[in-house]
Amino acid sequence: MDQFFLDIVQNERPLAWLYQFFVMVLVSMIPFAPIPVLAAFIASNHAFFPGLAINMLGTTLGSFFLFLLSKGLLRHVALKYLTKRRQFLTRYLALIEKNGFLAVLIGRIIPVLPSAGINLIAGISNVNLGAFIAATFLGKLPIILAFSLAGHQIAAGNWDTIFIVALYVLALFLIGKKLKRKWSQ
Repeated sequence: MDQFFLDIVQNERPLAWLYQFFVMVLVSMIPFAPIPVLAAFIASNHAFFPGLAINMLGTTLGSFFLFLLSKGLLRHVALKYLTKRRQFLTRYLALIEKNGFLAVLIGRIIPVLPSAGINLIAGISNVNLGAFIAATFLGKLPIILAFSLAGHQIAAGNWDTIFIVALYVLALFLIGKKLKRKWSQ
């Protein structure tokens, strides 16, 4: 089984890109999953744009599925997640209720909480499905682009670009941490 999974992510089987896409869909539905590592690894096994497409479409579709599940089957899980981190998340929920597109977009661009958390909260709110998908795609694009670029550059041995991508990701992380601290007060 381990060898099969390794073959899938290393692009050594026919239609490996399809398997990688489905792995990305599934992994993107798990809170705190190693999406950056997987995205970089997938991108390192493809030309840049196909790797980016697998990562973007896979994470977006996974977010879409979790959003839909939180509207129905996982509603109680989403509410439990919300009450567990009450003060911070109630402010984020208020922002989502006021302007769903903007709240999802900000949550995707600046990592203030895990992607799965955004999906769950958006699912129990009144966010329009079209706005959710558009904000998810646009918001995930910069970070998935960065991780895909890093993976592609690792395969090419270009460490200068990886350093720049790492600085970008660090800046987003620090901005997200500051926003989260501000919203938690």
